[in-house]
Amino acid sequence: MYRILVMSSPLQIIAKDIRTLRIAQGMTQQALADAAGISRTTLVQIEKGSDAQMSSIAMAAKVLGVTLGVLQESPELVKRRQARADNQNKLAASREKHLKIAVQFALDNDEARKLKEDALNMIKLWQDNQLCSPVYIHRWLKVLNAKPLEIARSLSTMDDEWGPAMRQNTPFATSITAP
Repeated sequence: MYRILVMSSPLQIIAKDIRTLRIAQGMTQQALADAAGISRTTLVQIEKGSDAQMSSIAMAAKVLGVTLGVLQESPELVKRRQARADNQNKLAASREKHLKIAVQFALDNDEARKLKEDALNMIKLWQDNQLCSPVYIHRWLKVLNAKPLEIARSLSTMDDEWGPAMRQNTPFATSITAP
């Protein structure tokens, strides 16, 4: 019967490497523990991949002639991480702009009426030219065909799964100025 071991945690990988290096250098567990200034019991825990203090692991590694370090991220991963951060910033800015529009609707003033008129004209343009999905058109009409206070409430609580998409496909695009 064969036994397959899956070593997925970094601690298990380090444990295997420490043990392999110790054996390759002809050291006993006691000799490595003594040279590293740790107990043999601690070394056994390290080689098992059990919880051990990083300082103990680092001392054993140093005696074996290796150092522990953090791997540098690949340029592709850095780009992806930056793209995600940029997207999050863009979403936050869009949310903030829609919150400002919500305030105008809450005030129920001439500017709010103009915003509503412009947004409804934009939706009509979407419909006439099939520029936007009917789903967004329907959702935005539902929001805009309410009273100003309800529009304000809808815009300020638009944080469900549709919120970011609705803000991305906004009929207020011409009303929103850059921050």
